[in-house]
Amino acid sequence: MLAFHKIDNKNAQVGIYLRISLEDGDKQESNSIDNQRKLIYEYLHKNNFVNMVEFIDDGATGTNFNRKGFKDLLQNIENRNINTVITKDVSRIGRNYVKTGYYIEDYFVNKGVRYISILDDIDTYNEVIGNDLLPFRAILNDMYSKDISLKQKASLKERKRRGRYISCYAPYGYKKNKDTIGKLDIDEEVAPIIRRIFKLCLEGCGTTSIAKILTEENIPTPAMHLNMNSDKSSLFYTVWKSNTIRKILRNETYLGYMIQNKETTISHKNSKRVYLDKNDYIVIPNHHEPIIYKQDFEKVQKILDSKKKKTSRKRESTLLHDLLYCEECNKRLARKNSEDQIYYFCPTRANFHLCCNNNYLPYINIENEVLKYLKDFLKRYSNKNLLRQTYISEYSKNKTKLDEYNVTLANYSKELLKINNKLDTLYNDKLNNIISVDMYKKYSLTLKDEQRHLENKINILKTNIKNEKDFLQSLNEDKSKVNKLIDKFCNLQSINEDVINEFIEKISIDKNRDFHIKLKFNI
Repeated sequence: MLAFHKIDNKNAQVGIYLRISLEDGDKQESNSIDNQRKLIYEYLHKNNFVNMVEFIDDGATGTNFNRKGFKDLLQNIENRNINTVITKDVSRIGRNYVKTGYYIEDYFVNKGVRYISILDDIDTYNEVIGNDLLPFRAILNDMYSKDISLKQKASLKERKRRGRYISCYAPYGYKKNKDTIGKLDIDEEVAPIIRRIFKLCLEGCGTTSIAKILTEENIPTPAMHLNMNSDKSSLFYTVWKSNTIRKILRNETYLGYMIQNKETTISHKNSKRVYLDKNDYIVIPNHHEPIIYKQDFEKVQKILDSKKKKTSRKRESTLLHDLLYCEECNKRLARKNSEDQIYYFCPTRANFHLCCNNNYLPYINIENEVLKYLKDFLKRYSNKNLLRQTYISEYSKNKTKLDEYNVTLANYSKELLKINNKLDTLYNDKLNNIISVDMYKKYSLTLKDEQRHLENKINILKTNIKNEKDFLQSLNEDKSKVNKLIDKFCNLQSINEDVINEFIEKISIDKNRDFHIKLKFNI
């Protein structure tokens, strides 16, 4: 388990990893980021470590490793900026014993990285008793996390059974009672909108028509009502959609039912959510005051079911159906069948008048345009010398960009190292009473702001470098691929599924009827 190529502490490039998550059962007082930092910095000072960088995940569970701070740590190891990793204890790395063991006993060792867990007495450069106990500690951490997860799930389920509403937001049309936890009250500001949606449906309006009416009257959408920031930039933030109307019309919450436990996570190690069987739902009738009468709700369900039967007849799909988009709003083009032709149009324009693309295009014309484009492409590059020149031009352009990124990254890394050294010196000055605690806080805050700003710029650069490397690699593969496609489809006369699968990724049509065809390669 010993790592190779030992480096003395003064020359070690240390990555300090700090993590806390109350989901894992961490106690805020003992495991706070500040307390972890204090313990580690005392250890660093005592053992003469001077070069260090912090990686923090505040509020990130240890049961999976998809954490920003941890991924940044790994990236720095890959870039050989870090050769020593120090944590307060093994559970900071993670509570999944298989992956935790992999990183400590396999990944770190193979990368020549020393790992130190202060409280567990683990040091992969030295033979200490904690090293032998590592697998057992990892298993215990995993079991502890699983136990916490099961207890939390059982507690949540029990609260649901007792009729406590536990979701973050109340259902649209209701609000959480300020005095009684888990109780729902009617939101009198929104309830009339719910009643009107049901009334319009009973009067014969379809979900799209209802959505149009509410949008034209500037009725706030559910997202606007909740003031959800994530969707404010979306074209549809202020627009009602037929799917939203349909969900409201199908929602039994408006009958006074509380329905919970519809989904769960796969396990304490996998946060992916899966839908449960209806038999596992927790349904409590008369949980809160209904907004809709039962007889009206049942009539609406019959209307929706009858419309579903009418539209369930499957139409024959066109070859390009899944690839057609509006260039102006990036929404999938909708299809309309007339007596003798199939047409495609922008639904954003047709339903909400929010897009300037008012084209109504016969499908046969679209297919002909795409066929013409592919024929021109094949004819142009049947001259293999032109293909080679295009490849060289693209490669050179992106290789130059990659070189520029690497030079900038090297400069940023030097600047970051200087800031880290200044922080280390500042900390040592504080420990040695050369400067006061207040002065330390003042100057360290400024330096840490610079550090964060620089780290963000470095992360963006690294992403750009990876993208350029991926592009250069794919460009080389594309050259060979296009060569084969030219030979294979040199006599192309019509579009078929094979042509689409080989060539086309996306087709966008703008307001001027110009086609923007994205191919599956970069040449």
